Amino acid sequence: MKKWIYTIAGMFILIATIVVVFFYFEINKKVNYHKIIEIKRGVPLKASLSSLPVSDSFVFKVYLKYRNEGKGIKAGYYELKGEMSMKDLIDVLEAGKDKVFKLTIPEGYSIAEIADLLEKNGRIDKDKFYKEFNGIEFPYPTPEGNFEGYLYPETYYIPESYNERLIIRTLLREFLKKFPPEKYEDKDEFYQKLIMASILEREAKLDKEKPLMASVFYNRIKKKMTLSSDATVNFLYDYKKRRMYYKDLEIDSPYNTYKYKGLPPGPISNPSVVSVEAAYNPADTDYLFFVATGDGGHFFSKTYKEHLEFQRKNKENK
Repeated sequence: MKKWIYTIAGMFILIATIVVVFFYFEINKKVNYHKIIEIKRGVPLKASLSSLPVSDSFVFKVYLKYRNEGKGIKAGYYELKGEMSMKDLIDVLEAGKDKVFKLTIPEGYSIAEIADLLEKNGRIDKDKFYKEFNGIEFPYPTPEGNFEGYLYPETYYIPESYNERLIIRTLLREFLKKFPPEKYEDKDEFYQKLIMASILEREAKLDKEKPLMASVFYNRIKKKMTLSSDATVNFLYDYKKRRMYYKDLEIDSPYNTYKYKGLPPGPISNPSVVSVEAAYNPADTDYLFFVATGDGGHFFSKTYKEHLEFQRKNKENK
């Protein structure tokens, strides 16, 4: 009888040892991560962790219960990079380490608007932000330290520990990924296209219209006409004007394309790849004018008479 008891006890100890060893190795086994996850307040933790490769693991579920059911995990965005075990993962989420903040820069935002957005969310001191552009080496033209056009519009996940300079470098690095310097040998030509793209970004709501709009502006330049772009003037008012009036168009500046011919001296926004491509590849048209149709699109015309006629009919139909 004793022999059976010892045998059963021995088997139980062996099984328990195997289970403990199995759990130990599973909990400490490294998994490669390269993703962003968001732990949301008020949302079940299971849902927030569902995108992780270990989320369906029985061992992970048991370990999470052991770690107080994850109640110590802090809400926020996390950038998970490199090899981590289950233990490492929970340690990171509980300590709030590797937390990032989400920054979405809309297409066509100016540097001033980006700075306002960051300051509003408590991420920067605006004065420090502007000062940090001084002395940055960049492979494209930055006349008089002007980096307008180079902060690429995108959704970023930036470490919460980043200061103004590191945030700027993150945005500039994304621009260089989209526009590798080796691809554009003529940097001065690229800068002119970037200026055009920045205007297209502010003037056109529909991507499909950007090549058409580019053709209008290039055609006007060829004919020695002014671009007469409201967007270039509104840039001088930090885009605070919801509507431009004749008195606003009187402002004296090379960015006022009602007064001065050709492109303004620098970009007026931070454009997307689509806008830069349109600046390089305008449609082949004879259009010289465009006017908003009220549905996000524009009516394009070859003559001023057509332009005025459309505006007249449009008013009558309202």
